[in-house]
Amino acid sequence: MGQVSTPANTSCSKGNETPQECPDRITGEHGGDRGPRWLLQIATCQGSQRSYGETASSEWPSADSEGDGQREGVRQVHGPLAIAVVPIAAMLLCAQVNGSDWIKLSIIEGKWEGIDYGAPPGEGAVFAIGQDPERGPCLVVGPRRQGEWIARFRCREALPYTRGTVRGFYRTEGIEPYGVAVTVEYMNSGKRVATRDFWLGPAPEWREFGFVFRVPPPVTDSVVVGFGLAGTTHGNVHFADLAVSPDAPPLSFPSELPAVTRAAPPTDLKATGFFRTEKVGDTWWLVTPRGRAFYSVGVDAPWFHVEEATAGCLRQAADRMRAMGFNSFAGWTDVSTWGPFDDELAPKGEPTFGPFATIETGTDQGSFDRLRDARGKDTGGTYAFPDPFDPRFDDRYRARAHRVAEIVEGKPWFIAWFADNEVSHRELYRHVYSPHCAAALRGFLQARYGDVSALNRAWHTGFTSVGDIPEKIAEIPSEGPIYDDLRLFEREVIKRYVQVTLSAIRAEDPDHLVFSNRFMLDDVTAWMGYLDLYLPYDGIAVNIYPSNQRPGLDEEGLEVLRLVYEKARKPMIIGEWSVPAADSGLYESPDKLDWSWNEVVPTQADRARQAAQVAVGFYNLPFLVGAHWFIWQDVDSEERQANRGLFKANGEPWSELIAALTAAHKAMGPAVEPE
Repeated sequence: MGQVSTPANTSCSKGNETPQECPDRITGEHGGDRGPRWLLQIATCQGSQRSYGETASSEWPSADSEGDGQREGVRQVHGPLAIAVVPIAAMLLCAQVNGSDWIKLSIIEGKWEGIDYGAPPGEGAVFAIGQDPERGPCLVVGPRRQGEWIARFRCREALPYTRGTVRGFYRTEGIEPYGVAVTVEYMNSGKRVATRDFWLGPAPEWREFGFVFRVPPPVTDSVVVGFGLAGTTHGNVHFADLAVSPDAPPLSFPSELPAVTRAAPPTDLKATGFFRTEKVGDTWWLVTPRGRAFYSVGVDAPWFHVEEATAGCLRQAADRMRAMGFNSFAGWTDVSTWGPFDDELAPKGEPTFGPFATIETGTDQGSFDRLRDARGKDTGGTYAFPDPFDPRFDDRYRARAHRVAEIVEGKPWFIAWFADNEVSHRELYRHVYSPHCAAALRGFLQARYGDVSALNRAWHTGFTSVGDIPEKIAEIPSEGPIYDDLRLFEREVIKRYVQVTLSAIRAEDPDHLVFSNRFMLDDVTAWMGYLDLYLPYDGIAVNIYPSNQRPGLDEEGLEVLRLVYEKARKPMIIGEWSVPAADSGLYESPDKLDWSWNEVVPTQADRARQAAQVAVGFYNLPFLVGAHWFIWQDVDSEERQANRGLFKANGEPWSELIAALTAAHKAMGPAVEPE
């Protein structure tokens, strides 16, 4: 997420200040074309109550007993589907599910709607009803050529629940990790209050899923469920045997820490005077300037107003950090404040707090062009991809790197740079209309084809000049030779971005580590295919917020982290993570719901136990060299509220959380001791 500059509310501060705002990530209604509408019949099947945890029973009613329905109104399905198309009006009659009070989601005409926001006509997701030989009637979503947020089959009839469980089976064809989504919309008087998204990974064979939605916004009176795709794809997803229950069994987070399985930190590593990385056996480590294996457990240092940043205030905050077992300042730390503090500690022989620094291009609004599509839209607001061919981007990025380097260059206590934060890679091949990028595209095509005649033969077009491109392409297609060439050019865009950012930092600070843009995990379908272009950096950074649907890291998140490492084979670091809780009082107002609401656990006790589970879980992953908690204190403003902090917005500690994280850090052993 974007930086939140939260002034420290310690005894030295003036009180609760309004933080810099970050975009709300709750799934929104963004307009755009809607696909064909399908609705479901809802029939309550009464029976004995059945307990349901994180996975559902594999005992399901046979599809053979559901009836054939009518034989009219067939909808054509586009794309390579391994199922037969069935009539629109085919219906599943209400059936009792294992003698319980589960509501089976039946498929009949007029009760589903296919929703895909932001897609031009004909370019959004394909929605269809299919017949699978194993599972029977199923919903099919995909392929999806364009669109924003989640394309989904959405039930237009609300269920009279505020908590419950949704379960079913799904399988995929050609889908990336985090490419499938199940949504639960919380409603009040027929209006959507917020949406909780649950992510699923690839499943070439039918796989069971189950999600429990436990913590509704306080005004919720019903829910609406949906099933679909999280990104653009030439593949598709199939859903079958869907059911919902009002039962939402509590999830127990263990109080015992998980076993530490990471290899013991090696000794006698080479000292170079600066932080570096090294792989010893199967495990990656940061290596301190003195040659000691190191794992970074960081948190964004508190921000002070200039007049408050006294030595006493900094010392007080530093002592708190050290008592909690943190050894690093995370990427949103103000190095102009904390760098001089480390300069004072080092000559005294005291351990320093190694800081990281992030250059976030999204906050530089107006300084240079962003990539734009034919309609003038960028790739993501404050996370929009910059136009790396704009010379102003090169100049501005270099200037920002210079300001930080003036403080950290040559300093052994500084650990590393993050090249950017969560810059969006969504459909870059469509965003080639900004002036400098368009000029680079014309140069790319000129070099590729030599003249416009050769280009026209390849593209089946009639341009009079390469100079017509891209302005005279009203809408970039999703397949064919134009699409293929622009996907190749997309790689040139990313190469240029990597070159500009990395060379600027290296020119200003040649001695310190440089990690990549901090990729957001729920945008993984957009950037996973370009990891090879980010290998010039010293490591790969990822921001991940656990779903908290199970103790520790969820399987989908772990699968993606492992896949990123398999593709990059570089050390990785978690740039942001945290766990929020509903009983903080910061999720009571629907108008202020922060994007973190999507991962809330019920109580602070749950939060503390889960945070400890996740912290040790990260440490046990041998390809990680650190994980950074976001943030120092909660956000509580007129616009936004979020329980992300170690401390409340008024400066009071979340004692259970701090105690749990302190114990987790202690269990990690000598690798987290400060340098």
